[in-house]
Amino acid sequence: MGSTHPDPPATPPPSDLNEVAQALEIARESPDGAKDPVIAGILEAALISIWDRVMAQPDSYVLTRDEFAVFNYFQHRFQGNKVARAARKRYWDNTVGQ
Repeated sequence: MGSTHPDPPATPPPSDLNEVAQALEIARESPDGAKDPVIAGILEAALISIWDRVMAQPDSYVLTRDEFAVFNYFQHRFQGNKVARAARKRYWDNTVGQ
């Protein structure tokens, strides 16, 4: 029997990226924005998708700039998590000089 959980796409479709970016901006700009169920839902779904990709390749996955922005917004949830810390380090190691 195969896996019941399909592999997540490498990157979300552009429309989803725009939606996530807008939701992140609203959540950052307004305390009420982060409490809005639609905004929270968009960001939660994005975080789950990003975390799934990280966990699928915990020693090698490099976050994109947009993924890092969402991941960084939720960094408080990952305090003490070695996989999350390594993912952040890989992002910065691969961003320097670009």
